[in-house]
Amino acid sequence: MALASASCTTSQQALNKNPSGVSASALCRTFASTKDAKFQQDLYTELVRRSMTVDHCAKMIRKQNEAIAAGVAIAAIGAAVAVCSNNDCGGGGYVRPNYYQGADWDEFYNPYPQLVWACRDISTGQFVDYSNCYGKARTDCRWPAKYAY
Repeated sequence: MALASASCTTSQQALNKNPSGVSASALCRTFASTKDAKFQQDLYTELVRRSMTVDHCAKMIRKQNEAIAAGVAIAAIGAAVAVCSNNDCGGGGYVRPNYYQGADWDEFYNPYPQLVWACRDISTGQFVDYSNCYGKARTDCRWPAKYAY
């Protein structure tokens, strides 16, 4: 798992050469792991330029780490590398991460005060068919409140 996440970082040289060519994931992971204050400031400047926050990075890294851990449990190293590549860890220009689109899981209390899972459209918050959340880890990061209906 450490090997998979380590490949999702960038260098000062790569950032200086082509800041927009560094993926959001690499930017966030490097920002979280570097001890070099100057480099961290340069990374932060690029995050701000992209309208990203440190909190956004922490959530992205947590979701990727959960996906990597799930992949390792299912299919060892091969799955972890695939998860990393599917979460925008490679080079290329800035691409809006895929968790801004489609649907995501939500855990909440139903009318019988039982915790249940449902799939929601990200843009509207409306419930959608479970198939829209197929393949996504059941994490409740997007709508963490647990209201009793």
